[in-house]
Amino acid sequence: MGLKQKTVSGFIWTGAGMLGNSFVSFLVTMILARILLPYDFALVELLLIFLAISNVIVDSGFSQAIIRDDNPSETDLSSVFYFNIALSFTLYILLFFAAPYISDYFEAPELTLLSRVVFLVIIFNSFSIIQNATLNRNLNFAAVNKSYVIGSFLAGGISIIMAFTGFGIWALVANMVLLPFFRSILLWYHSNWRPKKSFSIKSVKRYFAFGGFLMVQGIIDAISTNLVSLLIGKTYTKNDLGYFSQGKKLDGYIISPFNSIVQKVTYPILSKIKNEGERLKEGYRKIVGVVMFVFIPVMFLTIGASDNMIITLFGEKWAEAGIYLKIAAIGGLLFPLQTVCTNIIMIKGKTKMLLRFAFIKHGLRIVLLLSFLKLGVLALAIVFSLSTIIGSLLYISLGMKYLKYSIIELFKDLYKTIIASLFGLMLVLILNYLLSDQNTILIFALQSIIMVITYLISSILLKNEFFNEAVSMFKPLISKKKM
Repeated sequence: MGLKQKTVSGFIWTGAGMLGNSFVSFLVTMILARILLPYDFALVELLLIFLAISNVIVDSGFSQAIIRDDNPSETDLSSVFYFNIALSFTLYILLFFAAPYISDYFEAPELTLLSRVVFLVIIFNSFSIIQNATLNRNLNFAAVNKSYVIGSFLAGGISIIMAFTGFGIWALVANMVLLPFFRSILLWYHSNWRPKKSFSIKSVKRYFAFGGFLMVQGIIDAISTNLVSLLIGKTYTKNDLGYFSQGKKLDGYIISPFNSIVQKVTYPILSKIKNEGERLKEGYRKIVGVVMFVFIPVMFLTIGASDNMIITLFGEKWAEAGIYLKIAAIGGLLFPLQTVCTNIIMIKGKTKMLLRFAFIKHGLRIVLLLSFLKLGVLALAIVFSLSTIIGSLLYISLGMKYLKYSIIELFKDLYKTIIASLFGLMLVLILNYLLSDQNTILIFALQSIIMVITYLISSILLKNEFFNEAVSMFKPLISKKKM
């Protein structure tokens, strides 16, 4: 199988896996949102920063280092595996004893027991880091994504049963903890790699030389990304945090699958051609073109129909989350571009530069959040998205510099996609105005249909090359011809 066919296969398997995983997660959230209260979701949201930072530390950038390595030895992999496990148990013990202090700080007594259960996620994740990295390195995307989807289905099913039988917030906790547990078991089942009885500190140091900068960057990103939730949870009401997190979470169900697909497929694929300048640039251009062809209209629909989307999916009690979804969607418009450019920077080995940009992006975000803290939750949401856009532009500019790919070339590649999406957005907004007194679910359904039809017709009339590219992606798998 040639590299192009592997790329297509990777996008299809990873796309199916991420969309399947997101669909199950979204379905679980939608059901739980109709049973539980914003306060319940807020409590879980407060713990995410501790999980995010811990998971970054446990991984320590080793996953990306292993995928990038042309020939990792058994000793290398085993050493990293044992290091990850030991680090995860250490962090869990520290957080276990810190749980009462976390609870006191947020004035929520329930958090002591909740956090001690939720933090088991750190241990479960550590057992699958090497399995996940080796499968991705070998471009075995099918096994990885089967594990994710089945794991989400099992965890989500148990969570829904718990919600309907009166377990309350513990249904949310169960979904968070069981997902990495089942996923780890399934990744071990699909992977042939098993740790050997060998450990070398030299192997750990060698990978950490590359991954250490990614770890620091990841910690900074985790802190600044989740800081807004901590500030809202401490300064304002838990219900305010619930609405904010639900709006951001729904936006995450749209953005995260795209980012995961792009990151997981493009990094190992582009790593194979990291020393071929022209081929790397052309590969980047096609990946960005196809991804943004799908991503931009979805985000424009989310921006134009955010209020109707929230009410349709979660119910009237979540109506206040609509504005936060709109703001988050605007802030995430450049995420796929940022992800691919970050991958380019990593495969070029410029992780120090990523760290510098992380300090700039997240330093700006923290300053803005603290400056606007007293102006309300809406102001915090706006400056958070503004800092996200600025940060994305930094990474995109650097990645394109390494590729020798100009902003003019990027505009030429994407302007037809943007124009077609704008046509759809205008009709979505007009429809919302004309039918404002009608049933919300009906309006959202019509908005979605109008966006799809308008976008596809406009793309055909504008002769958008990435429309044909997206359609032709499935042909190599059907024909099964070697590239």
